[in-house]
Amino acid sequence: MHLDNLKLLQHKLQEKKAAFIADHDFLLTNELSSYCADITSLIQLNQILCMEVNGMRQFPTFQFTDEGVVHEVLKLCLPRLLNSGRSAWDICFWLYQELSVTLRRTDPDAARLKDVSFEEMLELGKQAKEQTERYIGRPIDAVRKGNDEVFLACVEHLLNPDYREIPKL
Repeated sequence: MHLDNLKLLQHKLQEKKAAFIADHDFLLTNELSSYCADITSLIQLNQILCMEVNGMRQFPTFQFTDEGVVHEVLKLCLPRLLNSGRSAWDICFWLYQELSVTLRRTDPDAARLKDVSFEEMLELGKQAKEQTERYIGRPIDAVRKGNDEVFLACVEHLLNPDYREIPKL
């Protein structure tokens, strides 16, 4: 890659990080000690989002419940997400990205397609689309609403988009 392009990409990433920091609250390690008994263990097990901001280890507050613990479904999925080669920043950006994820789909009956007209085939396709259950929104919103099924589908959509098994209606 050309050096100027690399510098431009690095600059854009820094701008994206700065905008994210400006839009979100973070806690320092000493501020977390009253919430989390063993921060070191959570970090080592990749069960908490932690990043360096302004030379200090900081934790985005959106990952915590009102009681100050990491949302259980996020804690469950963070090891997979962080061990997939994505940084804590990548995951933060993804959590706030609006997605369209198929949750359940219809299973078309191939036998019904035999000897049907093109118009009938289009109608069957339209019906299948209308019956497909989708989530359109940000993964973090599913976490906050306690909709673990949707969040888990978002995680699978990120980690395994081409081979994800989508339940049938």
